[in-house]
Amino acid sequence: MAKLEVLYNAECPICRREIEHYERLSGDEVEYIKITADAAADWGLTEDQAAQQLHARRGENLVVGVDAFLALWQRLPYFRVLALIVKFKPIKAIFSMVYRLILAPLLFAAHKRRRERAK
Repeated sequence: MAKLEVLYNAECPICRREIEHYERLSGDEVEYIKITADAAADWGLTEDQAAQQLHARRGENLVVGVDAFLALWQRLPYFRVLALIVKFKPIKAIFSMVYRLILAPLLFAAHKRRRERAK
């Protein structure tokens, strides 16, 4: 069975801390892949597309946003209960909307600002 792969933005301090926490809990269940041009291309994405939301895949099954978090949380102790709660359709709809319309754009805008300052 294929391992869950998670593509994440290691340049984002919030994202990096969160993934480091997940990494301590997941052991060998999950492979965490930092976004690079090559890694993004392997997923059929540009670096900007990859940095806009969390991406996860198992084999050919790619999930994005809250669905990527759910795929990850289902494999983590303590987070399995959260995954069960968030999978409930009304809650998932709210989480998806907040993530897609507020959190992900804010984190991506901060990522773009950090990149601009680094030039």
